[in-house]
Amino acid sequence: GFGYFKRYIEPIPLLLPINILEDFTKPLSLSFRLFGNVLADELTVTVLTSLVPLVIPLPIMLLGIFAGSVQALIFSTLAAAYIAEALE
Repeated sequence: GFGYFKRYIEPIPLLLPINILEDFTKPLSLSFRLFGNVLADELTVTVLTSLVPLVIPLPIMLLGIFAGSVQALIFSTLAAAYIAEALE
């Protein structure tokens, strides 16, 4: 209701544009973070695969699976925190 929109003008109405912008920048920053981490992993594996045979990239691929799992956990935790903050 009105309580949700009231938070946009707190602590002063002058901050209204910044509070509205904040709603768009949080999911956008999560998306860029996730994209950057996935891209870095893929580029690392691609470069190592082109430089050396199959033996060296395998541990990096396994590390990529681990890093992807950690990123999924961080993404879900931050998304849940942002959603909980929006519901307050």
